[in-house]
Amino acid sequence: MSYNRRGVLGAALALPAALTVGTLAATPAAADPGTVDAGAWTPLVLESGITPNAAAVPEVRLVTLAGTTFLQARGLITCNLVADTKIGRLPDGFAPPATYVRAAAPRNNSQGINACRFEINPAGSVTVFGANTGNPITWVQFDSVQTIWR
Repeated sequence: MSYNRRGVLGAALALPAALTVGTLAATPAAADPGTVDAGAWTPLVLESGITPNAAAVPEVRLVTLAGTTFLQARGLITCNLVADTKIGRLPDGFAPPATYVRAAAPRNNSQGINACRFEINPAGSVTVFGANTGNPITWVQFDSVQTIWR
């Protein structure tokens, strides 16, 4: 099965129209391909030395829209990364896909670099890429991370 951005974007744009047109009667989720199924937010399991922000704990959830499942993340960590670093793993119950999942995430702006790579490997490890000794990453925000999961 393959997905293209135009199809995913079309489904996402069709959703508000589908929600505003029609009756108020509930229909079964399986009968409506435009139904959104959002799972519960679940905290990432963080490595030692990675500190969650108390007001924005790093969490992930799976959201299915029109038959496509997305991983969404939110939250903020503080850290002192000077190399590509495993920051944690997926919570129990999240089966990672067979391939790597990658997204860009905002980080502290240093030397004009204000984003890093957020990656989940097939074993469920979460790694942040882009830090080095001359340009450490001191915080990462996950609110913009959304990627096709399967």
